[in-house]
Amino acid sequence: MNEIETEIEKFDWLIDEETARLLLMEKNKLIERKKIKEAEGNVAIDAKIESKGKIYEKKAIAVIGDESGHCVLKLWDENKKILNYLNEGDCVRIANGIARTGIYGLEINVGKFGSISKIDKKIETKIKFEEGDGIFCLKGKIEKKFPTNLFIDENYEKFSRKIIVDGKEIYLFDERAKDVSKINEGSDVILLWIYKRNGKICATSFSKIIQKQHSESH
Repeated sequence: MNEIETEIEKFDWLIDEETARLLLMEKNKLIERKKIKEAEGNVAIDAKIESKGKIYEKKAIAVIGDESGHCVLKLWDENKKILNYLNEGDCVRIANGIARTGIYGLEINVGKFGSISKIDKKIETKIKFEEGDGIFCLKGKIEKKFPTNLFIDENYEKFSRKIIVDGKEIYLFDERAKDVSKINEGSDVILLWIYKRNGKICATSFSKIIQKQHSESH
């Protein structure tokens, strides 16, 4: 039995030869690590956890970044538990992730046959404040806050709240809707890791809204 067959056997014959080959290359440090903005198909990436989002029944979600930019990370099945042991600012190594375009733009998925582990590495990231594709960041003044709305999504009660920031409508959901209740109209804010859905700018569990005088530490 060769190395590839041995690797396949470890996964009870649930992976194909190509996946086994990628895992072996990762173990032997032969695989090329991509930058986030180069990610396509099966990828190996080192990145920094910028923001932790919600852990759902089948997945966990976060924002990761490197020198080239940022994207959403989705951890599936058993890998989702790892997010409990990671902190914002930690650096991670992803092997056999799958990069694809989703509702948040570029998304890197780590499923049953992928892996993610914490590494001792320093990764510098930069934040650009401009509207764009995928996740992006903005800053401005809250011109108006609207009342909180309650709605039902898949049998769960959820909250949303609209605010106007420099003329732009921003829709805040759940915890982010609560966050803005502590911030007055007229305040300068920073909005991190927001995205567009159906033409609307939205903030969800991995997003952040920060009153500007408290932003220097980020």
